[in-house]
Amino acid sequence: MTSVLTILTKSAGRTVSAITNLRVRRMLASSYSFKSLDRPWSTAHLSTLAKIAPIPLRGFTEIYERGGPKYGEHCYQYASSSYPQGLIQPKYIIYPRGDDEVIKAIQYAKKNKLAVAIRTGGHQYSGASSTYGNNIQLDLSNTYDDLRWENTECTLVTVGVSYSLRVFHDKLAAKHRFVPHGQCSHVHLGGHVQTGGYGQLGRSFGLLADHVQKIRIITADGEPKEIQRTSPNDKDLFFAVLGGSPGNFGVVTHVTIAAHRDEDHPLSRGLRIFYPYDRDRLKRLLDVTVRMANDNSFPADYDYCVSVLSGGSVIFPSLSPNIDDTMRTKFPGIFGKDGQFLWPAMIVVYAQWANLGGQGQSYNSAFFDEIKEAGGEHSTFCDEIKQAGGDVLQSLFLGTKVDDDKHHPLSELMGDWIFSNVREFEKPYIKRVFMSNSQTLEKDHWTDNVCDRIHEIQGNDDNGCDLAVQIQHFGGNNSRVYQNNDGSTAISWRDSNICCILDIFYGEKKSALKTARSWQQQNDACVGHPGAIFCTEDRRVLWGSHDLDLDQEHDHYFDNAGAVLPETKYKRLCKIKASVDPDGVFTPNGFCVGAPPVKAADIGAPPDEGADTGDIEMAAQLRGRRKKHETQLEQVA
Repeated sequence: MTSVLTILTKSAGRTVSAITNLRVRRMLASSYSFKSLDRPWSTAHLSTLAKIAPIPLRGFTEIYERGGPKYGEHCYQYASSSYPQGLIQPKYIIYPRGDDEVIKAIQYAKKNKLAVAIRTGGHQYSGASSTYGNNIQLDLSNTYDDLRWENTECTLVTVGVSYSLRVFHDKLAAKHRFVPHGQCSHVHLGGHVQTGGYGQLGRSFGLLADHVQKIRIITADGEPKEIQRTSPNDKDLFFAVLGGSPGNFGVVTHVTIAAHRDEDHPLSRGLRIFYPYDRDRLKRLLDVTVRMANDNSFPADYDYCVSVLSGGSVIFPSLSPNIDDTMRTKFPGIFGKDGQFLWPAMIVVYAQWANLGGQGQSYNSAFFDEIKEAGGEHSTFCDEIKQAGGDVLQSLFLGTKVDDDKHHPLSELMGDWIFSNVREFEKPYIKRVFMSNSQTLEKDHWTDNVCDRIHEIQGNDDNGCDLAVQIQHFGGNNSRVYQNNDGSTAISWRDSNICCILDIFYGEKKSALKTARSWQQQNDACVGHPGAIFCTEDRRVLWGSHDLDLDQEHDHYFDNAGAVLPETKYKRLCKIKASVDPDGVFTPNGFCVGAPPVKAADIGAPPDEGADTGDIEMAAQLRGRRKKHETQLEQVA
């Protein structure tokens, strides 16, 4: 077996060769994601640079080359406006028409010592589904769009990774079937399932990845293969693909998923309420979350999520359009179509009771009543719109209200929970997602802290920033996220109770970026050190990444639950990577298993284009706190 050292060395040559261009190096250094700028490429890595001029790539049905016609719009993805252009700028973008063209691209990359990035929906938040330098991006958004039911009961389905979540949901709902998955309609299955597939049914049914029984994948040797959850021979690759980092181990083409039947949950209920934003109302609703999290025996039937969204609109054109505005108006076929067009600053509550016990289980409304009491009396924008134009007009603005006064099939609720817009706001963003296993959130007054943090932005209309916040309870001893941790996947932090998404979008106002950076730095201080108010560990998730350097930050993305010491989960992933991709074909950037690290000092950016000094100082402080905490834990041990 090829050694881990070999894979790291070979990967280094591919990744470093992609950033030798001075313009790209400067743009890399200007990224706000300061935590990725702390660690240097070593001289040894630099010595492995591939000094080659690859022959032109030809013979594909649809291919776009950097500098050529239509390249700019096809290069675009969700992170384009938020990260330096040079990070999301492959030499070639290929839309393969099937296995033959996928394999051809892999063989070309292998022969020319290049790397391949895999994109299905383009929603990777730190741009890791793209690449740079002479490397290739395979865009699978339309390559594998087939679906096949594997049994007459329609409880096992094989589906191509090119499906968006909305289309996939609709296919299942037509058969009164459902699986747990996320809310973003334009996210595609490929990256979503490989990063877990978190969503509104997490506590009651677990993650989408928990339902995967079989994976079809084309590995670096160019061979398609099927790997099964229950096969001893497949356990390592199956483990790595689901939770190891998407696209790092090969090109996933199809997954076979176990689906649930509506008829097994005949009394299920749902709740969705749109409240006008109010800081005190938000605190009361989040206090419900904390009380829920404090009860480790809370029934698995209940899921509960609180979202906060600044007011927005996609009706009126921007006076100074950025790349997101331009893509939406000029290239809607690539950008995607929005479903909601106008909304006020609001709080949205999502909850459901899954009726896991079936027909013999009775529904108790006490928990939903508690949520409604916390939300309080309200006459909202939603009510006014409905009064003016009925359900149809209301759905165009926000979506319809869902109440627990009657049964709602779970397949129907999964459709109701989907957010139909491509983006929350057509602005660049700074993203944070943290998980917490804290049992002292109430004692530590976390809800006061996070509500104050949110209100700092939401309560000021002049800061040029917008928020998209989502806080959801996933934990407890009865949670299927927790119970499904059988070691078959690399998905981490399953013992967490709360997931907190804090995304800030900033406009063109001169101070907006500074405000956004400062706000996220203060959020970062709430995790990763003794006394941290949200979590003493810095727990992150691959689907909400904000780093450019996975190897440097791997201890934040991978836990060691179930690991056989001295081998950590990450070391196991590196060994699997070395086995299935010894040449680093699927190491197209720094956010990859075993990829070498990046540092601004070695990139060579001039001071005026480097990372903000305050950012670097903040990162150093946090690292110091974490190191001190680790030392304390070692002393206790």
